Amino acid sequence: MQKTKAIIFSLIWALVVIAFPVVSGVIVVAGKADAVTSRLIQAAFMYISAVVPFIYCKIKRISPREIWLAGIDKKGVKKCLFYIPLMAILAPMMIAGVNLSNAGYIMATLLFTLGVGIAEELYFRGIILRLLRRNFSALGAVFLSALIFGGGHASGAFVESNPVMVLLSILNAFLFGWVAAEIALMTKNIIPLMIFHCLFDFFTYQMLASGKETVIIYAVRGTMMTIAAFYLLMKSKSSLEISTPPQNPPPAP
Repeated sequence: MQKTKAIIFSLIWALVVIAFPVVSGVIVVAGKADAVTSRLIQAAFMYISAVVPFIYCKIKRISPREIWLAGIDKKGVKKCLFYIPLMAILAPMMIAGVNLSNAGYIMATLLFTLGVGIAEELYFRGIILRLLRRNFSALGAVFLSALIFGGGHASGAFVESNPVMVLLSILNAFLFGWVAAEIALMTKNIIPLMIFHCLFDFFTYQMLASGKETVIIYAVRGTMMTIAAFYLLMKSKSSLEISTPPQNPPPAP
């Protein structure tokens, strides 16, 4: 029963954060906003969404420190070095090229992706992963949180007309969620993940804006994330399984 509740409440939290980009998207379309304005509107909604977890902690009298995964310990500092090879995942998008034709759009996109990185890490790794980790093994929590993260990005993927791109987009989101969850549990801190998430999304949008062929890039990026996910799994499996679940996860909504 407790495991079922953990999954249900995790899905509720996912729906909460997904609602903000959906609403901003409706506003953008209805208002026929230009590219820069659209990004700024979307950014505003993502920053607003990032406030919700802290308001909830305040209402429930929970320390906001809980959703940061309790901070980096000495071993976690060393494990932050795993971010270095993860930066290679950005390489395919950087090679595809960054559209520098509109400085205003670039800055608006960066502001937007930073908001996405902050908000989605607070929800998916700060709250959802912690809630699942309280009720499942570390590996189970990683897998379930990755499924929820991938499913949460399914609606955005269907803006693509190419079915191959739809599948690759969903698969890439699942793989990103897998890698991010492993890193979060290993380092016990999501702040570096927010930065990596921001860069990942920023280069994705810039890659799409460049007009280059993306199927191959998505496939290469997905392959690299798969390798990274299994590598992190092998490096962290034993330590994750014997670690004690967080003691005070944010209560379910």
